[in-house]
Amino acid sequence: MNNISIIVISGYLFAIFLLALRNKVSHKAIRPFKLILVVLILFVFYLWMSEPTTGNQLLTQGILVSILFYITIMMYINEIDVLLKKLGLKGKRRLRSTKTNNDLAQKLSQAIDFLANRKIGALITIEREVKLNGYINKAMSVNAPVSSELLASIFIPTTPLHDGAVIIRDNQILCAKAYYPSTERTDLPLRFGTRHRAAIGISEQSDALTIIVSEETGNVSVTINRQIDYDVSKETLHLYFEKYLKIK
Repeated sequence: MNNISIIVISGYLFAIFLLALRNKVSHKAIRPFKLILVVLILFVFYLWMSEPTTGNQLLTQGILVSILFYITIMMYINEIDVLLKKLGLKGKRRLRSTKTNNDLAQKLSQAIDFLANRKIGALITIEREVKLNGYINKAMSVNAPVSSELLASIFIPTTPLHDGAVIIRDNQILCAKAYYPSTERTDLPLRFGTRHRAAIGISEQSDALTIIVSEETGNVSVTINRQIDYDVSKETLHLYFEKYLKIK
């Protein structure tokens, strides 16, 4: 493999890597680039093994393989992280505190009661260990302390921010109108609408806790760890808050 081929392949792979990072918010957008990357890696190894190499060529190819390895790891970092956790090779981070954030729980409960009683659709995500910066950066910035009044008012149908999700970090509403990729699961009931499928989608890509309020029924549902708990009671919702809303 000559130097021109190496430069072309390296530049193309780096462009794919940057484009994938820019579109990281969507798994569907990244998927074809990952396939192309795998094919190119196999092609480079084929050329490497089939051609005699000099010392300089070996060094160049070694650098190229290092670049390929780095790009591959970065593009598959989420999948690798999930796999390590499943194999028990990566432990969960220890929380600095196991105390429930009761102030946030109370404000969330008040806002959700208001929305559910009036059948106002809502999608509220509380960020945990996995950062949601890819979604936050493409949403409408809010950066305001959480209050039940502000949270409820965002989802009033006449407001410009009602569509999409609100993302909360600690006690701060970071953004509104965030959009998540819909789950690709085919075993879900037909009653699950766009919000429910988006909430399951974000639970498949992060450890976030998401609350859904249905605009058709006013039912409240919760997604976390790839699972959805449909039509939960106030008591059950409070148990979720006790388990997952911890002060950091």
